[in-house]
Amino acid sequence: MEYVMRTARSARCSTREREPGCTCCCHLKSAVTVSPRTAHFSAEGGLSMHNIMNMSKTRLAIKITCSDNTLYRVTPVYAIVEPEEVIVLNIGRIEGVAKKDRLGILMIDYSGTGNAKDAFKRSDLRPVTINIPLIVKEA
Repeated sequence: MEYVMRTARSARCSTREREPGCTCCCHLKSAVTVSPRTAHFSAEGGLSMHNIMNMSKTRLAIKITCSDNTLYRVTPVYAIVEPEEVIVLNIGRIEGVAKKDRLGILMIDYSGTGNAKDAFKRSDLRPVTINIPLIVKEA
């Protein structure tokens, strides 16, 4: 029998595989691959392309957030990722001061028929986040 660790703050389990009856989404982090895991830019700006692959057997809704929306633009902001599908994430940066920023990829299981933006309107969901460091080299 496998030991399942639970924290006092959350009833989520730490195993990688979803157990029967589990309704949490903590297993999604291991089911999604993002490559490359960091984005590099110059202070003059630039473009970085990343692949997001859903290796699970369920549909995922994703939402992209950023710590500085004035310097960075991302496409797509919302997306549905089918099982074993790869989507391309484009991160654009305009000229600006070099500082530490991050991009967040929020994910939830989604079996509905609507779009990804509607999936994140539910307040009872707790999305899983993968953080991507946005590294800027000073000129």
